Amino acid sequence: MAGSLGPRRAILIDSHGHPISDQGGPLDLAQINVELPADEGARQRRSQISPSRLSHELMGVRLAQHLGCEVEEIPQARAAASSDWPGYVSALFRAAHIDGMVLDPGWDLDATSAAADQFASLVGCPVRPILRLEPLIDRLIDAGLGPAEILREVEQSMRDAPKSGYFGFKTIIAYRTGLAVDPEATLDQAAASLQNRTDGPVRRQGKALRDLVLRRALGWAAELGLPFQIHTGFGDSDIRLAEANPTLLEELLRSPEGRAATILLIHGSYPWHEELAYLTLAKPNVYAELSMFNLFAAATVASRIERVLELAPTAKVLCGTDGHGTPESFWFGALLIQEGWAVVRRRWAAQGARQEWLETVERDIMARNTSRLYRF
Repeated sequence: MAGSLGPRRAILIDSHGHPISDQGGPLDLAQINVELPADEGARQRRSQISPSRLSHELMGVRLAQHLGCEVEEIPQARAAASSDWPGYVSALFRAAHIDGMVLDPGWDLDATSAAADQFASLVGCPVRPILRLEPLIDRLIDAGLGPAEILREVEQSMRDAPKSGYFGFKTIIAYRTGLAVDPEATLDQAAASLQNRTDGPVRRQGKALRDLVLRRALGWAAELGLPFQIHTGFGDSDIRLAEANPTLLEELLRSPEGRAATILLIHGSYPWHEELAYLTLAKPNVYAELSMFNLFAAATVASRIERVLELAPTAKVLCGTDGHGTPESFWFGALLIQEGWAVVRRRWAAQGARQEWLETVERDIMARNTSRLYRF
């Protein structure tokens, strides 16, 4: 394969990613999208609209350079290059200088250290899996369990997590009932929220129950000494964006559990990255994780990185990709986050920041902060 990522790039321990396909073949860039509906016309609709997105254009141009082909030839060139799938994937990770990654297996409740080891073999770097709580909570609600039973099941799963090979936890409550979590939710309120179920999807039911579970879960994570990710900001089309503003977490972060846990507000809280920076500055246990926006809002990555880093302590900022589905999403996300930081670094050097301080910042945000929290 021709091409590279160009100038020297910082080593990245990717602070957030998801599983990828287990085989190669043609690549349709239009399917790297935040639109979830899989109706009959979805693929055709994405194919028509996606090329008008800047991120699609930039990823296509750079991937064509990497593959040594024209943009229009990417599907065939990728199919040929990926005939040795493990070799193709690990080469992309090496080209992106990804030296490790934090893996959210998503909905897979059976994902363990063995699954992470298999993934690590594919990508060619160490992997630290984290346990997403919502698949378990949704299943327990759907099974008709009461609040006390659900709390016991979640606590047991979290306490079993370290011996199952997990290195942290994650909530996507922003996709369920939103980030306006009531830390004072009681067992009685949780029970009432389950009794007043509607015909809607399980993911939108049981707000008080979900609020109660999250507060308790933060306490259990603190006892275990493991970091806890909270999805903030934009995501796929299932999210209600107004409910994903990180400032909605203020009351939860003031609770004893919210002050005790090591909390990462992930995805740069885009478009609320300055609010994220403030929370990271004001709350000693809150960290900023920058990923995902780099895949879909590619032109202003440097600006967003700078607007977080100028306020947030750089010892509490982690950089990642939110790569998912295809290894190219990791590659492209890493490229943009590294290039964005390089722009910020030059700007700060011109303003008078010392080179040795900038070197420390680079090592921290790109690798050391993630390495420390997830025990690489």
